[in-house]
Amino acid sequence: MSGLRDRLARHLKPGKTAAAPEAGAEQRQAELTPEQAQHGPAEGGGPAVCPLSESAAGAVAGPAREPAAAPVAAGNAPAEGSAPAEGAHGYAGHASGGSPADARSGSGQAVEPAASAAPAAPAPAHPEAAAWAKLDAELYEFPGGSFVRRVRTYPMDAYHGRYRLDALHEHVREFGAFHPEAEPVHAEGLLFFDTETTGLGVGAGNVAFLVGIGYYETGRFVVEQLFIRHPAEERAMLAYLEEKMNRFTHVVSYNGRTFDWPILQNRFILNRMRPDIDRLLHLDLLHPSRSLWKHSMPSVRLGKVEEAQLGYAREDDVSGAFAPELYVLYLAEGKTDVLRGVFVHNERDIVSLAALSALITRYLADEEPLEPKSPGDLFRLGQWLLKMNRLPSAEKILELGFSRLQEQGEEGRTVSGDLLLRYAAYYKKAGVRDRAVELWNRLIRQAGPAAAAPVEAYIELAMHYEHGCKDYALALELSREALDVLRQRRRLLRRSEKAADEERRIAHRIERLQRKLRDCGKSVSEKKASVKAAIPSRPPKPPGQARSAKPSGKPRPAYAADSLFDVARNPG
Repeated sequence: MSGLRDRLARHLKPGKTAAAPEAGAEQRQAELTPEQAQHGPAEGGGPAVCPLSESAAGAVAGPAREPAAAPVAAGNAPAEGSAPAEGAHGYAGHASGGSPADARSGSGQAVEPAASAAPAAPAPAHPEAAAWAKLDAELYEFPGGSFVRRVRTYPMDAYHGRYRLDALHEHVREFGAFHPEAEPVHAEGLLFFDTETTGLGVGAGNVAFLVGIGYYETGRFVVEQLFIRHPAEERAMLAYLEEKMNRFTHVVSYNGRTFDWPILQNRFILNRMRPDIDRLLHLDLLHPSRSLWKHSMPSVRLGKVEEAQLGYAREDDVSGAFAPELYVLYLAEGKTDVLRGVFVHNERDIVSLAALSALITRYLADEEPLEPKSPGDLFRLGQWLLKMNRLPSAEKILELGFSRLQEQGEEGRTVSGDLLLRYAAYYKKAGVRDRAVELWNRLIRQAGPAAAAPVEAYIELAMHYEHGCKDYALALELSREALDVLRQRRRLLRRSEKAADEERRIAHRIERLQRKLRDCGKSVSEKKASVKAAIPSRPPKPPGQARSAKPSGKPRPAYAADSLFDVARNPG
């Protein structure tokens, strides 16, 4: 495994080399009291030293380390801690780990030993319990097997970047915009979900070795992480997860709809389990993040979004891309310390989902400040709100964006041509053509050389003057300008079939406009005069004159009986 270690070390932060694990373990053991030596380090003790660098082991940001839960006997589940511990991850309100629970009877009551019986001997500790306790984790027994569980709790007033964890409660019902036909959304019905897997595909060979879930309970936010040490533990872990999911109505993820959730469904099927998880409505926050920030950020990965939009910057974070290699390293060497960074990375992802949910619901509720935002950000936010059927908020934000465009124009600042075209297209669709025309003209003015001028603006203006104003002469002039721009570009760039099709369409438009101008060559008065001259004048009728029979255009045919009528009229 030395090659794997070297490869990981090259990709991680240099300059933080850890002491040898054996020496560090002996030093810590010498500093423990006899009771601590038996039961493991007390809560708030020093961190385990990783055989890799601290970065590779997932060193936690901040001067102090996470509190380690005491090791537990196999089969006893620890109670979840509720008091915040100092120095975890750099949050304003820190998370707390678990603590051992008392043995309980099947009815849930504490077991009282008999008065005459000797005190029961403590259950022997599992050989790995102390190692997992250093990561604030435990060996958790569940019907069908065991797995590793790590529980972290946060107080509701804890901050993740600029947002408190209880901020989602204020506008959580706004999530109903994603599924308008469903019941109202409640914070306690949201399950925040993220996985760490052995690969990038969604096929049967990709295993979720770590499943992280987060949820709101009374007065706290809980993060549970379920880890399998080997494939035999997967069924027990999935059974626990299925039982946990029964109380929730929605799943919140980041790219979970196309990655994490299909993997989880595959794992259930391969383990011959048929949970009713399709009833859960999915809220994939990647899609609104793309709509809002794809054009203003180099990447919409969760780590980049939380830094730019939530104000939370990770320190010494192990990238999710290294999680599979660290898991392979754990399988090869059996040392839990190498997984610390994977657990911390997954935990941060879960907490970021809660904070990002608060931000998105504030946008839907029109409660997020908009002052620092650029016209482009405001346009994308307004378009997204239109799609989410928040029409009043969308119109207000788009109006604010147009005002800032005007301010930048007065200051002589150049605005992206694509942004001007998008605003113009919005106002054209909304029927506000004067603003659309203003933006198209502004785009042509700021374009500079003819070859750099936007053909779309010329075409849109030509269509406006042809169909809206019936000014065929101006429409023809604009169409000729558009054709000239395309031909100048053809001299600079390689000719493409798309450009050739566009030239043919513009040429056809020019022919149509020329034909319309020929048909409209005479004025309306000239047309009326020509029509009047074509109608022959009739002499006035004399007063009292009977109306003459209308002459027939065809000669009357002669019949044999006509002579008989003539004899009768003239007998002599």
